[in-house]
Amino acid sequence: MASLDLGVDYKKVQDKVTATRNYNELKSQYDDTRKQAGDAFEQKKAAVTGQLGKIKEQTKRYQKEIKNQFEQLLDINNTTGGKGSNSTKYIKRLLITALKNVEPKLSQIALEESINAVGCDQQQEYNGGSTYFIKVKSIDLLNILTLDPKTEGKPLYEKKPILIQDYPFSMNKELYQLIQTGQSYSADNGQQYIGQSGQDLFNIQYVDQNLAGETGPWFRVDLANRVNGVNKVGTFLADYYKTIKITEPTNMMASIMESLSGVVSMSVGAGVGQVENQSKFDVLIQRILGLCFDNRSEIDVSGIAKVPELDGVDDTFFEFTEIDLRKIEQRVTNIKNKVIELEECDNILLPVDFPAVITQINNLNLIENNSDFINAADNLTQVLADNPQWGAGIQTNAQAALNLNFIKLIAQGIASAFLTPKVLLPIYVMLKAIGQETTDAIKGLVDFVKQFKRFAINFISKIGAIFVQELFELIKKDILALIQRVLTDIIKEKINKRISMILKLIQLLLIVASFISDWRKCKSVVDELLALLDLITSSLGFGSQIPLPLLFASQLLDGYSESRAFVGAIEELQKIGIPTGALPDGSPNLDVLGKFGQMKAMAKEDGDNGKVQIALGPLTITPAGLTVPSSAYGKKI
Repeated sequence: MASLDLGVDYKKVQDKVTATRNYNELKSQYDDTRKQAGDAFEQKKAAVTGQLGKIKEQTKRYQKEIKNQFEQLLDINNTTGGKGSNSTKYIKRLLITALKNVEPKLSQIALEESINAVGCDQQQEYNGGSTYFIKVKSIDLLNILTLDPKTEGKPLYEKKPILIQDYPFSMNKELYQLIQTGQSYSADNGQQYIGQSGQDLFNIQYVDQNLAGETGPWFRVDLANRVNGVNKVGTFLADYYKTIKITEPTNMMASIMESLSGVVSMSVGAGVGQVENQSKFDVLIQRILGLCFDNRSEIDVSGIAKVPELDGVDDTFFEFTEIDLRKIEQRVTNIKNKVIELEECDNILLPVDFPAVITQINNLNLIENNSDFINAADNLTQVLADNPQWGAGIQTNAQAALNLNFIKLIAQGIASAFLTPKVLLPIYVMLKAIGQETTDAIKGLVDFVKQFKRFAINFISKIGAIFVQELFELIKKDILALIQRVLTDIIKEKINKRISMILKLIQLLLIVASFISDWRKCKSVVDELLALLDLITSSLGFGSQIPLPLLFASQLLDGYSESRAFVGAIEELQKIGIPTGALPDGSPNLDVLGKFGQMKAMAKEDGDNGKVQIALGPLTITPAGLTVPSSAYGKKI
């Protein structure tokens, strides 16, 4: 039975994977040792070494900080190690590939959550034909519109030039252009901004003051009426979002590298306040990614498990601890000094060659071929580590650390790339069009997350769920490969048993992910992994209890398997701290192999000579009375 504490369940998955890996290794060594008894054993390289020490280290870290679901799955992937020493780099490329293809999903998320952010049904009508003023600062949370898209702002803007009525339209570039000219959109382009439907949506102009004389600066938005006179919020938002790309691969890569190393802030000379606000936003993103969306009936949250689901998020969720503030202050200082600090490299401050990284990011816009883009994007961390000032020894260790941190920051980077003026503009306009005036007070990312709590939590968690699903599929594939050897041994041992049941279970497991309705449900994900691993350690029958109806069902049990028992023994040995893998010099762990030999001998003896004697009570009533009690004999299998 799965635990109510997700931390325990994730640990259980790691333990079971470790036992299965060690079984595969030990079984190979056992077979080889039998063939080559008395001869020198050729040293083997274990796919995973020091598994027990790794788990202990992870346990200590676990007590210090709460890991989100994606990080927990990364830990499990390190245990499965399907791609060996290149596992992290493989996952990085896999997720970059996924990142390149998520734009349609992001558009759907933007539309759904923008309607939720307005806080109304999409059928609600707004006041068309009216003028509304949107503060520039309230939609430009990342200060993109202060940067020239042809120079320092290039990594943050759209790839395409401004082409009127050519979709996807480069709206962020257009908003920057409007600030430079001071002219309205219609004055510059001879028409209002037109939606995907071909209908006018609005005219927009940069102004210093609103009609009440309040300084902004502002974007003045004159809403058009729909042709049929029915101005529906959902229709407006859908018509607008279909004209733009929510974000682009280059923007996402720039945002991820900013979260990783601060290269964009270094390049544009961002101020202390701007970097501090971005850093606080990063902390909140990590907290949001740590949320689980399981029903209360599925999970009860304990002190060391995940933070509560959405209903449990209150004002304290957005407060920063002393540790948070120290980390934020250190990041601000590092960016100001143009250095990066890696935990895996003994926290040495390493200079950042940010011009080289920014150049590589900008070059992504020149690449059309998908495979070439993935290669170039994957190489960004290598460009960062290739700084000759780091030294060869540090570069090697740093590259692995940068790859891992890049993976962990993918969802965070996309979330930042998501919140640009072109995405927020229609939300703010619709809020004002239905009479809500709360957006003017928003001055930065933290203000936005607090004001739009539900919007921020939903869109960030949904982005995270995309990559949880990708990583889950990879881990599932690795686990199936791991258990294949164990199942093969069980099949060999029980060739005359119900093998079709085992094969059927494997087929069912291959489609298990289709039953996960929401990849933000931590319990569903970890339970599916546990079910996968329990295939080996659980019986394949339907009952074996003492009550008579269940006793009759004992004929359905699979019977004893020394391989399955050995996997269980490995788990128990690990629990009490006994190493079960190969010895430090790569030679077999003969003590553990001896236990397996003992189990096989006992199984053989039981199979050859074991028997059961059963007492049979009176069975039926005959004309002569009750049948005579007797005994029966059988075999235990």
